[in-house]
Amino acid sequence: MQKRDIFYIAGYDPRGFRYYYLMFKKNLAFYEKRAQKKFILSKNKQESKFHTSWSIQGENSQNYYHFLAWNDIVKANWHKNIFSILADAFDFFKIYVITGLFVRFAKACKAPLVAGFYPFFYVLFSYLFIFALIFLSFKPITNLSHEIVAVIFSLLVLYFSSKLIFKIGNKTAAFWLSRICAFCSRWARGEIKDIDARTAEFAKIVFKTLKANAQKENYELILCAHSVGTILIINVLADLIKQSLDENIPFDKLKVLTLGECVPLMSYHKHDNLYKQNLAFLAQFKLIWFDFTSKIDGACFYKVDFFKTSGVEDMQIAPSFLSTHFYKLYSKEEYAKIRRDWYRAHFLYLEASQHKGEYDFFAFVLDENLLENKIKAR
Repeated sequence: MQKRDIFYIAGYDPRGFRYYYLMFKKNLAFYEKRAQKKFILSKNKQESKFHTSWSIQGENSQNYYHFLAWNDIVKANWHKNIFSILADAFDFFKIYVITGLFVRFAKACKAPLVAGFYPFFYVLFSYLFIFALIFLSFKPITNLSHEIVAVIFSLLVLYFSSKLIFKIGNKTAAFWLSRICAFCSRWARGEIKDIDARTAEFAKIVFKTLKANAQKENYELILCAHSVGTILIINVLADLIKQSLDENIPFDKLKVLTLGECVPLMSYHKHDNLYKQNLAFLAQFKLIWFDFTSKIDGACFYKVDFFKTSGVEDMQIAPSFLSTHFYKLYSKEEYAKIRRDWYRAHFLYLEASQHKGEYDFFAFVLDENLLENKIKAR
């Protein structure tokens, strides 16, 4: 019987464990149908304030899925009006454009750079169009009625247009990208309250389970993260290994699975030396680490070795940077829909696919056999 704990850290998302539990439940049903296997899914259990778990019993595997929550920190930094969105756009221009940092991103991977510029230019050109409309209509309205009417009309256009820009931006998830870029830049400058304490708390939670199972056979602990969660996982993993070394606990049962990673959004900034120190620390160890990204995911750094590109030298670590090859996992018709919906493409890592392929999230975290034996490193 294969026994396994999976600790999952979500991305920059204000939604909590209930959303992810329901998504897991829905896709587990799809996986059962495709793989012709049966699993027994338990209800979710609140282990602590930031830790929720549920079990998944298979024919030859016993799995415990742990959701490590930091969505309260996301909510505290989740901008809810057009003024904060404009502040994000200004931050992006000041931090990524004026400093020339965007050039470094372009050299590593062009897709996230294009995705990052999209909300900036969306806001910029939307307001250029609005102000041009106000400017061109001001004099004709003044001539037809009065200057006060023209001023009132201009203010109404600005107000309702801003609401429309905000609504469209949220619907297309454009502002989600700008929020992530602004959040990471503020985090690098040490301006995000409670984030370091939370990653330290996550490390303690994971270490407790690792310590309890360190000597067991047919056991593995998978530390898994998606999107901005892959940024958090660096600090969590560094703290976890330091605790293991301090207490002489082996961590050979530990595996790392990063999905849609965007570590350079943090590691390329000049401010956060501690984060780079943690990367350098992790580089000393030969960890079993699989990193999956996709070309159609504009919010990830496709197959980028973030250790090397972040300036880490003398590395023992050698993560496998792999492509999901999503196009092999879906019908042509379904894949065409996915390509048009980049927001779904970024969350596709957590779904059960139509066809079996080299990337298979539910097989990785639920099926018998060890993770490294289920992934063909390319």
